[in-house]
Amino acid sequence: MSFRSLFTKGTALAQSGKCKSHSQKASSYARQAMNCFRSARSKKGDQKIDAMLDGLGHLSSSVLEVSDSITPIATMNMVSALLAENMKNIIQESIGTPATKRTVKK
Repeated sequence: MSFRSLFTKGTALAQSGKCKSHSQKASSYARQAMNCFRSARSKKGDQKIDAMLDGLGHLSSSVLEVSDSITPIATMNMVSALLAENMKNIIQESIGTPATKRTVKK
């Protein structure tokens, strides 16, 4: 296996870990928001408003974490495409066909 293949796999794995981390944080913030909104039902006046504001704060943090997970997903897609292209070239070289065929226009 070539260095490039190992590098792309390692990069995809690292980005996958980042994406998983953001996803777990987003879920945690969303659960905290739900708990705040549930507790707001039983409160009165300013306490109700404070609980709802806390819930909105957690909800916005959750949205931010989801937004931050987009970059690692895009990187994983790019790396996957490069890895697929690399694997195609390796297979074609092993069976003796050129990786790219050039056509000459007349």
